[in-house]
Amino acid sequence: MFFVEKPYTFWETLLYAFLNSFPYMVLVLFSFRQRWRCSKRITYLLLAAVTLIMTAGNALRMFLDTPGNPLIDVAFSLLYIGFIFLAVRAPVGELVFTVLVLMNLGNLAVVASKCLEGLFFPEEALIGYHWTYPLMMLPVLCILLPLTYFLIFRVIRLQTTEDEMPEQVSDAAVYMWRFLWLIPGVFYLIWMQHFYNSGQSSLENALDPLNTGYLLLIDLGSILIYRTVVKLVALQEQNQLLQAEKHMLSVQNMQYENLKSRMDEIRQSRHDLRHHLLLLHNIRKSGDLEALDQLLESYPALESLEYPLVYCQNETVNAIVAYFAEQAEKQGARYTVKLDLPQNLFVTKPDLTVLFGNLLENAVEACSHMNTGAFIRVTGNLVKPTAGNTTLALIVENSYGIEPQRLDDGTFRSLKHKGSGVGIASMRNIVKRYNGACSFQFRDDVFTASILLNHHA
Repeated sequence: MFFVEKPYTFWETLLYAFLNSFPYMVLVLFSFRQRWRCSKRITYLLLAAVTLIMTAGNALRMFLDTPGNPLIDVAFSLLYIGFIFLAVRAPVGELVFTVLVLMNLGNLAVVASKCLEGLFFPEEALIGYHWTYPLMMLPVLCILLPLTYFLIFRVIRLQTTEDEMPEQVSDAAVYMWRFLWLIPGVFYLIWMQHFYNSGQSSLENALDPLNTGYLLLIDLGSILIYRTVVKLVALQEQNQLLQAEKHMLSVQNMQYENLKSRMDEIRQSRHDLRHHLLLLHNIRKSGDLEALDQLLESYPALESLEYPLVYCQNETVNAIVAYFAEQAEKQGARYTVKLDLPQNLFVTKPDLTVLFGNLLENAVEACSHMNTGAFIRVTGNLVKPTAGNTTLALIVENSYGIEPQRLDDGTFRSLKHKGSGVGIASMRNIVKRYNGACSFQFRDDVFTASILLNHHA
């Protein structure tokens, strides 16, 4: 990158190339350690391979006297992007944002290190990759890398807590990351313009303390902007989580009210039972069959007590399924549930709420348009197809009175408002986050929703 006026050794170029690549990739892996796409062994092998390629490639291009070729910079940038995309599981925009932030940080480290070398070792600074250059780069990296982590990447990491899935990213955050990468992209273009169109060589620019100080201020300002950006996304994530928690609590509150009502009915029935027994005893003595018929006709009002209170061990799922059992009964739909789900699931509570809530709400809505023969069948359990992997399999079948209308984009027309429904779109986003699969089919007056959510240990 710098004009070479004196010879330098091969090991010096290797040391510079190593410091200009390896620490940044370690920063990425450490910052996104809860979002690694592969196992630790494969990730470490990938890190070693990319480090070797970038170190050898940088050293080779210096000896080929093409250090300032922008095409080579683009090639190494693509290699950076490829490494991060292969190693980390996150939205595309977030990964591009990360790459551009690191590239801008790397440019600052290169210029600041050369400027320090010019101040402390003015003669050696004219040797492009003398050992004094990486010597000055070490303290620069020791300051910039922790600063970048605590101000930027630590905020991104904290968006994923230990009890959540690493791939748990809200739809709003994914949308925001589609555009937020443009901010470090603009700063990257400023750096490129400075390097290649300033009218001075890169060496002259770096050895000028005023010029380096100016670039330092720009980069510090950009870091503060980056922090504001990631804090904005974090706040949006928290808001989405709170909205989901609010929805879940509302469903659980409705279920609590239903359970309370049913328990009141049970207590009332136990209270009335003594009177009924006494009445039966009197009827037996008197032989009044009309009074016996009236007594027997009073029991169908308590038929809702036949529905179970517990459908599975998972409290979140049980609350939702039990609530919609009441709703299905009001629509006259036969409600069958076969769930074998433990209390601790790899799926977060908000996702379970959205998933089961939308499936059963759509099923009840479909049954409300039928006069007779309505039914809802819910089946779900955990399977382990391979060692260390777990899959949640869920099937919801229901009858319908109005045939679903599939739109051109694959979604279904809503029965409540114009346009497509948002429920299935939300479920598909959840399925995507868990690397699963889903299918929504209707045939022979039966709508079938099949969901698979995967967890890789």
